[in-house]
Amino acid sequence: MSSQDLVEQLRRQIVFLKNSTLLYDEGCKEEALRIAVAVRVLFHDTKYSISLFQQLGNKDAIQIVTTAKSVPIESVYEIDFGELMGGVTIGESWEYDPIQEGAPTISGADWWNELVFIRNGRLLSRKQIVLAAANKDGGAHVGEPDDDLRAAQEGFWIRTRVQHDGTTVSEPMVNNHFRMLRRFAEELLKSMPSMKV
Repeated sequence: MSSQDLVEQLRRQIVFLKNSTLLYDEGCKEEALRIAVAVRVLFHDTKYSISLFQQLGNKDAIQIVTTAKSVPIESVYEIDFGELMGGVTIGESWEYDPIQEGAPTISGADWWNELVFIRNGRLLSRKQIVLAAANKDGGAHVGEPDDDLRAAQEGFWIRTRVQHDGTTVSEPMVNNHFRMLRRFAEELLKSMPSMKV
């Protein structure tokens, strides 16, 4: 493809990310799976397909905002649960605060492989979260959930609400990967101006 065609494809993926984040924020949490597909198109390289950023020749050079907190690798295996994406507000739902100006950036390749989630000693990167959602959870394909997807879906937090009649209802907060995928999209969209897109 020509450079102009590739840039047009990038513009299209950005539109997909923007539209999906708007719909997610309006309450359609399943749009996170479409975010996973767009992020996969941008970053995932295989023997049979090349990511859009790799085709553009800048996957290693681009700088992407990260809100993930680093944890010493020797301590992660002692953690039952750890969501490393910073800036969470817990209320009626559990969502991330807007990304502040001046957030740190890392290379696109490092961003894709950065550790963002720990569950029962299982370490998951953005890549693993995105591929689990896109390839197993209905983003682009449906398949038997693997350990990565199960770790991200699992309801390890319990939300308790008092209903109008005074009864209490407790339910697990599941599909944690939806929230993380929404954050990944925000990190990418926040980074686009510096990419001259």
